[in-house]
Amino acid sequence: MSTSNLRDRDFGATLGTRLGWSVISPAAIIVLVFFVTPILYFLKFSLETPSQTQISTPTLTFENFQEFFASAYYVHTLIRTIIIAVCSTLFALILALPVANLITRSGPRVKSLLIIATVFPLLVGNVVRSIGWVALLGYDGVVNNVLLDLGFISEPLSLLHTPVTVGIAISSVVLPIMVLTLQASMESIAPSSEQAALSLGARPARVFRQITFPQMMPGVVAGTSLVFVLCINSYATPLLVGGSQVPMLAPAIYSAITTTNNWPFGAAMATILLVVCLTVVMLYGRLVGRAFDAWRKETR
Repeated sequence: MSTSNLRDRDFGATLGTRLGWSVISPAAIIVLVFFVTPILYFLKFSLETPSQTQISTPTLTFENFQEFFASAYYVHTLIRTIIIAVCSTLFALILALPVANLITRSGPRVKSLLIIATVFPLLVGNVVRSIGWVALLGYDGVVNNVLLDLGFISEPLSLLHTPVTVGIAISSVVLPIMVLTLQASMESIAPSSEQAALSLGARPARVFRQITFPQMMPGVVAGTSLVFVLCINSYATPLLVGGSQVPMLAPAIYSAITTTNNWPFGAAMATILLVVCLTVVMLYGRLVGRAFDAWRKETR
């Protein structure tokens, strides 16, 4: 290779690197200013002492974290939050798989209509959708009135303020995101692999389980991780649908800051929620990544 070719290649690599940094830099600055800085500020608050006259007293202490883990109420709230978030994520995944599969296999016109129908709920705020669940499942809601009119029950059922209802309501909020993520992953799968398995006599269920689902695993990991983060940080839906009977950590954080003006304790709870969220996502991604690598080795 001549010297001129080497210089042209080095110049092209340098130019590509500069262009890459010029594209990434604005987004990196926005993330640094509006995401990393508030987190560091809250971490600072979590290690300070509560104060009645100001936000906090700049005295280094770990009492806020000790108070959290010493309280059975907050520990149970954290456990309940994790369980509801995991169950809501799995429920959304189960519901989203057939919908994403239907969108992928539909024609252009039908696919556009289905995508519009999937995206439309995202245009409605979480508060409005939560109030809809209250109107639907409330003590004097639509479901109870219909069951009473049909004679199936003699008195209204208590359908709200239960962990199951909160999990279902949260799943309905994040379901469009899961569907769109899985649909994008399914679009990248070559139909020839599925057709080859079907031509060899494999049943559709087995084809999906052994061929389609493993190939869309990166999309499943991305979708479930994103949805889990949204579920574990849910605020409006647990507050309106669950109320005080089903406390979750995000409303508890807001209550600690606004009701008792205990910013350091609220910041400590937010830090704990952040650490738990990142830990679960990282462990989950690593475990699924190992399973996906093992599947790829078996299929070679």
